[in-house]
Amino acid sequence: MSIVTLLNTPTDAALAGRIRSDLSAAGVQIGETVQAGREAVTVAVLSPKALEDSGFQQNVVKALENNQHIIPVLAAKVGLPRLLNNLQAVDFSERYDAKTLLERVNMLSAPDAPPPMAILTPTRRDANRRVGYLIGGIEIAFFVVGIWAVGSGMVQAPADEFASVETQIILTRNYFIDEALPRSTEDAVNFPATVENIPTKALMELIATATAIAGGVDGTFIPRSSEEATNFPATLENVSTVVHDRLLATVTAAANGQ
Repeated sequence: MSIVTLLNTPTDAALAGRIRSDLSAAGVQIGETVQAGREAVTVAVLSPKALEDSGFQQNVVKALENNQHIIPVLAAKVGLPRLLNNLQAVDFSERYDAKTLLERVNMLSAPDAPPPMAILTPTRRDANRRVGYLIGGIEIAFFVVGIWAVGSGMVQAPADEFASVETQIILTRNYFIDEALPRSTEDAVNFPATVENIPTKALMELIATATAIAGGVDGTFIPRSSEEATNFPATLENVSTVVHDRLLATVTAAANGQ
């Protein structure tokens, strides 16, 4: 059988002595100080004086931090402290019953006893806080390094993938714009209703395109450099469908010296 540590204040010495005597008579080894390791069982005698005694409280916390089973014994009608309020107390405030306590000790010290419930003690809370600060500091460091790497050009977004996604977005947008453009006098008269029903993301582009057509402006773009000419297919993919054919024809004519 595991060692049983008995914790009490001098005020509860009489009850503690009776418990010590009865457990010893049943063959239980009694310890006076909190044992190291989770094998020991701690019996804590609680009373108003015990709940005010800092030394008593420190011993209870020490037992919790060693992952030990704790049996609260009520010497008076008191509420369990926060760290022990998940446990079932043995109430000796009105009637003493050594058999009940012995059964509880035997159950919690048995090889197949359930593990003690983990309690967030002040020491564990401080340790968790330090770990949180450490992880947070590492995350901030990675973030700063990442920002620096992007800003310095060491890390760049995948251009091809980005361009393909943007191309699909623009082509989708242009599809909606082209479908919504007026094709007849009736369409032109009802153009405000068309604008109201087009997807919001294509709204401004639709209005600008329709306005340009009405004003005789096609927004034709002609390459002015070798780089622009090299990238012309990408330009053609991204241009509004309204000027797509005219742009292609203009550039072709310019290439042929016409």
